[in-house]
Amino acid sequence: MKMATEQEAIHLLTDLKINYQRVDHPAIWTMDDPNAPKGLPEVKNLLLKKKKSDQFYLYLTDNTKVDFKSLADQLGIAHSRLTFASEDELENLLGVVSGMVTPLALMHDTKHEVQVLLNSRLKKLPLISAHPNTNTATILLTWTDLLKVLDKMDHHPIMIE
Repeated sequence: MKMATEQEAIHLLTDLKINYQRVDHPAIWTMDDPNAPKGLPEVKNLLLKKKKSDQFYLYLTDNTKVDFKSLADQLGIAHSRLTFASEDELENLLGVVSGMVTPLALMHDTKHEVQVLLNSRLKKLPLISAHPNTNTATILLTWTDLLKVLDKMDHHPIMIE
């Protein structure tokens, strides 16, 4: 699969007339990365899967601990079946590598193999942060604009607790 690009992400936001803020920074590979700029909304982006089948993109606030048992219950699957997607699966489904997972890469899921899961706490944040398909910048957008982006990509999220 073709890798997701920053230009694609910016083009999508521009096409949707989304007013966003951009913060450039050194590459950030994990939530604990010392290069992470201070003061930005902290979010987690995870690509999970049910072993050998369904894919789930999970987007949640950083202060939310992932309770895999509760999440599996909400999805109606056995928690022992829920795992992280591999690097190959990240590349094949979204065109990104670990450390660059972002809702803006969902444009590469043209077969709609990934179900988007949004933590309900995200809508309480004044702004939500997302990488523009690169981990050397962060885009800040509103909850409403995030939903507009997902709708444009024909990904209809499930709200989770």
